[in-house]
Amino acid sequence: DCGKCLLDIAPQIGLTIEEVDVQNFDGALLRAEGIPYGTIAINRNIRESGRKRFTIAHELGHYLMPNQQHQSDVCGKRDISHWGAHLPSTELDANRFAAEILMPSNVMASLLKAEPTFDIVRTIATEFGVTLTAAGYRLVELSSFRIAIVWSSERRSIWYKASPEFERPIQLGPLSEETYAFDAFNKAALPAGLEPVPATAWLYDVNLKDAAKVWEHSFPMAAYDGVLSFLYLKDPIEKQTDFSEPDEGALDPQDFTLARARWPKKH
Repeated sequence: DCGKCLLDIAPQIGLTIEEVDVQNFDGALLRAEGIPYGTIAINRNIRESGRKRFTIAHELGHYLMPNQQHQSDVCGKRDISHWGAHLPSTELDANRFAAEILMPSNVMASLLKAEPTFDIVRTIATEFGVTLTAAGYRLVELSSFRIAIVWSSERRSIWYKASPEFERPIQLGPLSEETYAFDAFNKAALPAGLEPVPATAWLYDVNLKDAAKVWEHSFPMAAYDGVLSFLYLKDPIEKQTDFSEPDEGALDPQDFTLARARWPKKH
C-alpha cells in the first residue's frame, strides 16, 4: 500500500498531521518558507474516510512537489478530488499526485483488463481507500476503453475526464433531459447499471451515426450536492473514422493512371 507508506512516513519528512474543527476548508498545509517542517490540518468533520485520506495525500503533494515549495494555503471542498479546468494548476497537480500515490498504475493493472463498469469504480474506491470521484478519475486516466466520468452540480455538467481513446469532447453546461444525471437531480429512480442514452445527450452532434448511443451510469453524491456520471462508448458511434474506406463513387479511375489530376503530397 504505497499510499499508507507515504502517510506513515509523514513525520520522517518533517510533517505532522492534525485534525481540526473547521468549516471553511477540507485541508491545509502550514509551513514556514525555507524550513523543512510543516503541519497538515484536516477537517475533522469530513465524513468519508476515503475523502480524508485523499485530502492528506493532496496536501502531501503540495509539500513534496518541486514546483510547490512555496505553497502554504487552505484547500476547499471544490479543490480536492475534482479536476475541473477552473482549478489552479497547483490544485490539479496535487490531485494528480494523490491519485498516483494512492492508486499506483502497476497495482491497478488487473482492474484495467475487464470491461469497465461503475462497479469497478466502487471496487477501486474500496480497495484503495479513496472517493468514488478519485477512483473514477484514475480508472479513466489509465483505461484503454472509451470511457469518461462527468461531474455535475445544480443540473449542469461542470467538468469531465475522458480516456485517451474516448476521443470526443463532452458538452458542459445545462444537462440534457435525456440523461440519467438530469433524472438524478429530480430524485427519480435510476438504473443500477449502464444503460444507453442518445449520444447527443452528452456529445456534440458532429460525425455521429444515426441513433448513436452512449452507455451511462449516474450516481448521486448527496454529500457534495452533485452527480457523478460514468460514460462508456461500447460501440463505434462515428460515421467516418480514420480507417473508413472512401465511397466507391468518390474514386476516379484516372487516379490510377499517369493522367491523374491529383498526386499525393510529400510529408
